[in-house]
Amino acid sequence: MNLAKVAEITQVSPRMLRYYEELGLIRPQRTANHYRDYNQANIEDIQKIKVLNDAGMHLKDIKLLLPCFDLDEEKLTLCPVAKETLEMELEHISEKLVKLKKSQSLLTSFLVQGKVEETKR
Repeated sequence: MNLAKVAEITQVSPRMLRYYEELGLIRPQRTANHYRDYNQANIEDIQKIKVLNDAGMHLKDIKLLLPCFDLDEEKLTLCPVAKETLEMELEHISEKLVKLKKSQSLLTSFLVQGKVEETKR
């Protein structure tokens, strides 16, 4: 399959597909005239990348997790690298949540305690 067809099937832009290839996430074959030729395994990897990215994983981490991920069951085989990567990402998200909750609390406090100034015309 060519780049345009794979982009249509996976809903991933051609530019992003080229970027995935540049990062080594996918490896399409090349035809005699050097066009990319994607197979079913490439499409499955692209779908895995999308799911892991939707879960908040960064592409550099996805590269490590991709071989461990089973798309059919949406589960990871927790090899030591995968487990450590997921734990670090979960910790990072937890830290973000704490900061967001603090921001939410402060903004709510400002709205409750603040006074509205009248605008002059």
